[in-house]
Amino acid sequence: MLIGVIKETAPDENRVAITPEIVEKLTSDGLQIIVEKNAGLAAGFFDQKYCLSGAEICDSPQQICHDCNVLFKIWAPSNQECSWLKKSPLVIADFRRTDNFFCRIFRAFALNQIPRISRAQSMDILSSQDNIAGYKAALLAINKSNRCAPMMITSAGTLPPLKVLILGLGVCGLQAAATAKRLGTKVYVSDIRPETKEQALSVGAVFIDSPTDFFDYDIIITCAGSFPRAPIIITPAKFAAISEQTVLVDVSGNIDFSISSPNIYRGYNLPSQTANSASRLFANNIYNFFRLIYDFPSQNFNLDFQDEIIKATYIGEKQND
Repeated sequence: MLIGVIKETAPDENRVAITPEIVEKLTSDGLQIIVEKNAGLAAGFFDQKYCLSGAEICDSPQQICHDCNVLFKIWAPSNQECSWLKKSPLVIADFRRTDNFFCRIFRAFALNQIPRISRAQSMDILSSQDNIAGYKAALLAINKSNRCAPMMITSAGTLPPLKVLILGLGVCGLQAAATAKRLGTKVYVSDIRPETKEQALSVGAVFIDSPTDFFDYDIIITCAGSFPRAPIIITPAKFAAISEQTVLVDVSGNIDFSISSPNIYRGYNLPSQTANSASRLFANNIYNFFRLIYDFPSQNFNLDFQDEIIKATYIGEKQND
């Protein structure tokens, strides 16, 4: 069984779908891994480490796509990459940002469709990457602010803490709230789901049912839903009521695209900016999913389409293995 990994070609994408640690696990179980040269370089994973872990390095992504039985990727293959998949391998990736019709791929698994059940938590790329995105969003916003984050009491006077408003309390929002709180800010969160109030309180944030006045906040982080299908929360009318000093970080696409401001940072792929950590989690997600669909003792796929996870993530015709 040959697993292929190629360098991601999406704009500003620095992650890689496999790490040397996962290579070592797979090769110890008898699988062959081939990785494109410098595929992990932007994430801090060097070819030498992949080789020491048991992988083969190849200069040609075309050759990897042509020869592999399974292709691990961050994002679904591009049209060009699809044309290289001569053997129609099984593809495991995030399919949120593709409109491709996979005429050459008869078997593919969209990890973005992993069901939110306890058994699938270790395979859930949305949760793992949203954790990274929330952490990075808080750091980015505070770094862009012209004020210190925590309260400071000095001989020259007292500086109040930054007031941070987070809209949307999923995995990303909760991590953003926790990170901002750890850095000493005063955190407020809002979500249309009342049950998230307890989560907000657990990280020391103040829960607001429906904020109407955005003027007093130093930072606003929007992370409701998932890009590119997230609801618009900050409209031009609402933006007009926000202070010119407020820093806005839009993680999910909740700020109207017609709004232009030097204080708005649209971070729709923040995990790529923390590529090493994000790649480690993504690679673990893929590995845990692969263990579900592959029987290592027999070295064959075990695609049980009655399994809730397999059924939810599968794309393509059901074929016998």
